[in-house]
Amino acid sequence: MVITSRSNPLVRRVLSLRDKKVRREEQEYIVEGVKQVREAAAAGCSFSLLVYAESFAGERLFPELSQTVSDSVFEKLSEEVTPQGVLAVLKMPAHSVLAPQGDCLLLDGVSDPGNVGTILRTANAAGYEDVYLASCADPFSSKCVRASMSGIFFLRLHIGEREEIVRALDGVPMLCADMDGENVFAFRAPDKFCLVIGNEANGVSAQIRQACAHTVRIPMRESCESLNAGVSAGILMYELAAKKHGKQF
Repeated sequence: MVITSRSNPLVRRVLSLRDKKVRREEQEYIVEGVKQVREAAAAGCSFSLLVYAESFAGERLFPELSQTVSDSVFEKLSEEVTPQGVLAVLKMPAHSVLAPQGDCLLLDGVSDPGNVGTILRTANAAGYEDVYLASCADPFSSKCVRASMSGIFFLRLHIGEREEIVRALDGVPMLCADMDGENVFAFRAPDKFCLVIGNEANGVSAQIRQACAHTVRIPMRESCESLNAGVSAGILMYELAAKKHGKQF
C-alpha cells in the first residue's frame, strides 16, 4: 500500500520527531538519505521504521519495517533540498552518563547543532569513542545528524548534567580548551584524558573549568581572534591523540 495522504498517522508520527520534546519522549530520531541509512544499518543501529518514496529505485532495506509513500508525501517528510527518497526512524542508543571506555571528549554548552555534528564527525574519525554533552544542542536533531556524517552511529554519547559528568570522569584528567592555555603543540598529554570544548561565545563553564587539570590552546596569529568551535576541536583532538598514541594520522 502506498500512503498518499499527508494527514496519515504514520506521516504525522514521522513529522512529530522534528520536535526535540517528542524525540526525547519516544527515544527515536530521523536519519535521511541513502548513505546515512545504509551506514546506520552497517553500524548496527536499531530501526523502528523505513519510509521510501514511491519513485525510489534503489535497494530497499528491512522490508518488514518499510512503508512506501507518494512522492508528494515524501517531500513533506523530507528536510533535504533534494530528497533522495529514503528516510529511517532509528531508536536512540542508551546515552546515560557512564565512565569512559576509551579516549573521550566533553562538549560543554556547544549550542550550534552544526558545530555539534561536525565535532561528532571528527571525534569518530580521530578515535574518540566516548562523547559527553552538557547543555548542548540536541545531537539527535536532523541538522546535527546530517553534520555528523554518520559519526553519531559509531560513538557512545553520554548526555547529562555537569555534576554527573564530572563524577563519571573521576580519575580522568580534563583538558580545557582556552585561549589562555598552554600551547597544545608543546603540551605533553597524559596517558588518559578528556578534552573539553566550551560554548562558542562564552567558552568552558566555570563549573567544568574548575574540574580541569590542564588548559591548552591553539596558537594563532594576532590578526585572528578565534577559530570556529568545530575547527578548534578537530585540531586539538588530532594533535592530542597523535601525541598520546605516538603516531601520525
